Amino acid sequence: MVAVGVVSWMLGNPLPLPVALGADLALLALVVAVGLVWSDGRRAVVTGSAGRRAVRHAALTSAGAGLVVAAGLLLPPAYLVLGVATLGARGTAVLPLVALLGALAVHAVGELTWPRPRHRQREARLAVRSVADVAPTVTRRLAWAWTALLVVAAVAFGLVASGPRAVSRVVGPAEAYTVTPFPGWLWTGPVLVVAAVSLVASEAVLRLVRSRPAVEDVGEEWDMWLRRRVARRVERATQLVLGLTLGGLVAFAGLSLRWLGLGNGDGARLGPGPSAGEIVAGNVLLAVAA
Repeated sequence: MVAVGVVSWMLGNPLPLPVALGADLALLALVVAVGLVWSDGRRAVVTGSAGRRAVRHAALTSAGAGLVVAAGLLLPPAYLVLGVATLGARGTAVLPLVALLGALAVHAVGELTWPRPRHRQREARLAVRSVADVAPTVTRRLAWAWTALLVVAAVAFGLVASGPRAVSRVVGPAEAYTVTPFPGWLWTGPVLVVAAVSLVASEAVLRLVRSRPAVEDVGEEWDMWLRRRVARRVERATQLVLGLTLGGLVAFAGLSLRWLGLGNGDGARLGPGPSAGEIVAGNVLLAVAA
């Protein structure tokens, strides 16, 4: 797909190369989502029309949520590397989490619009379910752990920063060497707010999965299997975005500290020279992020 965009641009396509690459990536994400929906329906063993409708509804909901997450994860590197979109510092930092909120909203709409029974005579199974029945406690705690680590990293970077988006080291009695950008409070503040909202939204969606109407004409075990399948997708999306956000902040801080330690200057002015402490700290953060 990317090769098609490059070749079309080289042959005189009116679209600039970054836009052509962005369009190819979006098309690739759409093809992958459609393929997942198709394969998902083939893997599910369903005995009746109600079960097939339920599997199709869950697959379409997951595909829509996946497209939203993919857009949120692809746009920041497209902005940083290709210049496709103008996002700004805070927009780049929070966009994956905002996309996660959008994906959770898609899942919530999917649970609230679950296919209703079509038979005139309806039966209701009374079953007491907890969130732990549809989503293991371990995976939910892992999402909380990612958020806690994100809070620790954000607070640490905010304290290390010498400004909203800068970090400095003292190089003389009245002189400091400053590097920008750095994930200070300008970046980490919005990230913490959106991450907390995303975690609460994830728990709310899991409760919707637990309490939605049961699928008619199927057994309790099959209905619970479908609930757990949807819950796993919600948990995976939450953990993926929280983990990548944490890794991105740590890697960005590591690069900034490494630049600060190298002290090469900005091209117009000479820097103060290398500092081993900042270089080591930057390399450690880069290793942790990797």
